Amino acid sequence: MPTMRTDETLPDGKSGGSGVLGEMFDWAKKLRFLSAVRAGYDSNVNSGTSSNAIASEFVNFNGGVNYRFGAPRLNLSANLTGGLTRYQNVSNNNQLQGTMGFGLAVEYRYSPRVVLTFNTSSSYQQQPNFTLAGTANNPQNPYVYSANSFAAAYQWSDLFTTVSRLDYTVNYYLQGNNQQGFTQPGFTESFRYLYRPTTTAVMDYNANLYGYGHQGNSSFGQSLSFGADHIFSPKWFWNFRLGAEFRTFQNSTSGSGTYLGPYVDNNFSWQFGQKSSVSWVAHLSTQPSGQQNVSYSTALRTGLSYTQGIFTKLSLNTGLYYLLTKYPNVPIGPPTADYPLGGSPLSYYQTNLQGNVDLRYQLNRIINLALGYQYLSSTAPSVPSQDYLRGITYLQVQGAF
Repeated sequence: MPTMRTDETLPDGKSGGSGVLGEMFDWAKKLRFLSAVRAGYDSNVNSGTSSNAIASEFVNFNGGVNYRFGAPRLNLSANLTGGLTRYQNVSNNNQLQGTMGFGLAVEYRYSPRVVLTFNTSSSYQQQPNFTLAGTANNPQNPYVYSANSFAAAYQWSDLFTTVSRLDYTVNYYLQGNNQQGFTQPGFTESFRYLYRPTTTAVMDYNANLYGYGHQGNSSFGQSLSFGADHIFSPKWFWNFRLGAEFRTFQNSTSGSGTYLGPYVDNNFSWQFGQKSSVSWVAHLSTQPSGQQNVSYSTALRTGLSYTQGIFTKLSLNTGLYYLLTKYPNVPIGPPTADYPLGGSPLSYYQTNLQGNVDLRYQLNRIINLALGYQYLSSTAPSVPSQDYLRGITYLQVQGAF
């Protein structure tokens, strides 16, 4: 069961704060503000191909506010972020680009055996984000992405717990006819058994639907996976799932069909020093395609991040993210009588790579400096229009108060 201890709950279980109905302005003490100014050079502002890439200097302003509330039965965390980037060498229509985001996480202990949680994360973005399924191949189309879930955990005994979760994800493109956008409602049921004090055996069942603005391209899938959550120490854990996924799909160009493939999910994190940590995530399954007239895509995504403290105030942060996507039954080529939207259906692969490295220096408890570089690339031999290469060099000043 999720822990309910908060900063306002003392070790003896008594409340250490003024409570929900405390002082009139007590909530303001729970606010935390972040702001940053970043300047640098972008070799390919809108992730265009090598023939139409536009390089430019840029200045970015971004900030955010976080609110946290804790009580013996209720935890709440809310985040509001935003940013604006000005590019020097692009056209007036693209000179200013912005982002906005909102996140909310609520955890409520309804009874000693029941915990309810609600999570939502929504954002407006104008650049591709490889970590968001279905958005990597539309680099010049602004979009709104929202992921939402509601879950109820019930502890049947000291060893056995079930978690039921409803999910709803939507990706909406603001330009064109939104044929590449999608909705994804889903349901997950998890069965958890405490095998040892540090090891929990888990079985997960998931069902979801990929829906698109273009009728006749939806797909319905189900997956069943088995695994374990293991805690090596308070700062070292590993979650792993292995199973299979079955999906039925419709395609407006190639008809209906079925898919059967593996399902893998991995999450590893280890903090082995005060300022040293490593984490690794990996996932293999299907996802919404993000392509017009394509019912689904299979995706292998994996990411590795590493942080190393060098001196007391200096640290090195690195990350590498890899995404391999397969698009089946894609109409590509000149129109034909059988496929008026394109040539005969085929399958093609696309590889996305994102890497970053930065040095951060903590000037004082409020301000830190960062010098970094970010690399992004996309390669699709069958669809050269989706290839791009991008490098971003920057210097950043960030404040937290």
